[in-house]
Amino acid sequence: MIKTKKIYLPLFWKFSIAIILIVAAFSSINAYLILNNVQTSLEKESEKRVMFIAENLAEQITNPILYEDYAAIQRRIIQTMNLDPSLKYIFFLDKDGKILISSTVEPISNELINVNHPKANNKISILLIEPKNSDDNIIRDIAIPVLNGSLGVLRVGLSEKVIRSDVLSLLRNLWIMVILFLTVGIIGAFAFSYFITNPIKQIQKVADNLDLVHFKDGNSTKIKIRQKLPKRRKLFFLAKDEIDNLVEHFDEMMVRLKDAYINLEKTQEKLMQSEKLATIGVISSGIAHEINNPIAGVKNCLRRIEKNPQNIQQNKKYIKMMNDAVEKIANVVQSLLNFSRKENLKMVPVNLAHIIDRSLLLLAYRLEKSRVVITQDFQPGLPNINASPNHIEQVILNLLINAIDSIEEKNDTNRRIDFKVTTEEQFIKIEISDNGVGIKEDNIKNIFDPFFTTKPEGQGTGLGLAVITNIINSHNGKIEVKSKLGEGTTFIVYLWRNH
Repeated sequence: MIKTKKIYLPLFWKFSIAIILIVAAFSSINAYLILNNVQTSLEKESEKRVMFIAENLAEQITNPILYEDYAAIQRRIIQTMNLDPSLKYIFFLDKDGKILISSTVEPISNELINVNHPKANNKISILLIEPKNSDDNIIRDIAIPVLNGSLGVLRVGLSEKVIRSDVLSLLRNLWIMVILFLTVGIIGAFAFSYFITNPIKQIQKVADNLDLVHFKDGNSTKIKIRQKLPKRRKLFFLAKDEIDNLVEHFDEMMVRLKDAYINLEKTQEKLMQSEKLATIGVISSGIAHEINNPIAGVKNCLRRIEKNPQNIQQNKKYIKMMNDAVEKIANVVQSLLNFSRKENLKMVPVNLAHIIDRSLLLLAYRLEKSRVVITQDFQPGLPNINASPNHIEQVILNLLINAIDSIEEKNDTNRRIDFKVTTEEQFIKIEISDNGVGIKEDNIKNIFDPFFTTKPEGQGTGLGLAVITNIINSHNGKIEVKSKLGEGTTFIVYLWRNH
């Protein structure tokens, strides 16, 4: 299925274009209907006018024609011509179609004589003609039989110039009206679209700039567009409308989102702490061994001192050994306390080498027991990272435990975990590689999902890598994994360097 790229058109322009098109269509249709009606009315008025003139004149010249008083006929025609300047010609044709009387000095052309005749049964005929040799574009010509045609036909020509001029003037006025309506419509469309879409744009702006982290600081989630918009909007919209409802619902949604986010943060903290306690459980036997061995040494030194308390040289030697043992115990206990302590995410400059050393100290017994060799390749002059020490230690410990578990599943005498720390642009790149059993390709995409584990039932919570991912994301870092089944796995962590 081919996906077509959708064109983005802001709601403001959709409203504006729609309103402008409606105004333009309404104005154009209105103008057309007005022009058509006025033109039809003017034409009907012109037709009535020419019929009235022709019928009145035909009645006036009937008797003079009967008495062959051509002078009287001429006078009537001239009087009629003088009454209306729009009249172009009047002439009378006898029964044979010959001109007896004409208002014009110039002879009437045969073409004009023959262009219009009374209809059947001596009915009046009105025709629009366009003379070739005339400044007038259109003439309304009427042929009216005199005394039912027994005396002849009276022809009257009325110029349409005035009517056409009026129609053109009206058309110009209508165009001005359309342009005026369109201008007002455009301004109104922009204003209406602004008042409708601006609240939505403000909500979008708030949503785009929303930072969920601020919820933890107790910041107000009240949308401020309600403080800005009503004063302007109430000039036009006094009553509460859907925009107000939208803002209220958005505010309510933000409150619910804040509560949900805070609950989610608490749940994640609990999961982190639970995973941390699970990690402590995993390394507890090793820690016990790291403590028991020095304690056994201290006991042995005390027994020897007790047997020969006068041997000052020997006692000094044993006291130094006991002091070293106590220091080792203190270091292990302090590392365990630091790791188990519940801390908020607070970014400070952190020496990554110290974090790795503390993690290796907590896992020293298990690494020794599993005969795993640790190699470290740190770039010289490595800068500090900007991170939360306790959380980064949890990341390193979990990745180390996973590496050890993977190595123990593989029956191989060459057991190795490689640390490589380098700088890459603005990041510190941490690579932790093992030569364990590796991860199936089908499982790689799921290993960071909560509760996903490839370990036997009862041996893994499936939260380790999910917690690691959450910690790294909270540091605005990223984690990647490369693995080949049977050859080993490499986890790559990117953390921001401290400036």
